[in-house]
Amino acid sequence: MSRVHYVGRRVNPRGATRVTSMSGSSAERADRDVRDLVERLQAGDEGAFEKLVEEYRERVYRVAWRILRDDEDAEDAAQEAFIKVFKSIDRFERRSSLYTWIYRITVNIALNKLKRDKFRRMVPLGDMIRRDTRPGTDPGRVTESSEIGRRIGEAVSSLPDKQRAVFTLKFYEGMSHKEIAEIVGCSEGTSKANYFHAIRKLRKLLGDLV
Repeated sequence: MSRVHYVGRRVNPRGATRVTSMSGSSAERADRDVRDLVERLQAGDEGAFEKLVEEYRERVYRVAWRILRDDEDAEDAAQEAFIKVFKSIDRFERRSSLYTWIYRITVNIALNKLKRDKFRRMVPLGDMIRRDTRPGTDPGRVTESSEIGRRIGEAVSSLPDKQRAVFTLKFYEGMSHKEIAEIVGCSEGTSKANYFHAIRKLRKLLGDLV
């Protein structure tokens, strides 16, 4: 397979795309589209793979960035995740949703990167400012990013790896503990406990902001 043509986009560190509810007919149509996409992928259709990347690249990059807190590392993790999806699609058995499966791959890659490089955990102030001063961003948010955003980024970066992953998926991605447990590979109770401990630590670190 040729190199994935993936371009990570800068994300708003406080932004999150929440899943909105769909009508029955819309949900059924979406399910059919996903089944068709998976069948095409498993048949080796590279056009389907390009569609997959286009559909999921922002979400994959965003999750990777929130765990890694580094632009280059997040782009590398997203690239690696899509390559692994392409190589492993024949083993996708549809016991979980496609996006849950992709998220699981992405989170595992990001956590492995953290283990390999324990020293790149803090978000440089310059990166925070650049991230929210991209074209189209509200200029009024720059000060917030350079001050409050820096403190939030550093606090999240200080969390243990699993807590950071659970917090990212729950708080920013709006996932249920059932979905998170499937992605991270733990029980729902463990997911809830990790989230509880993450929130408690963040409140302790950011007491004057919450």
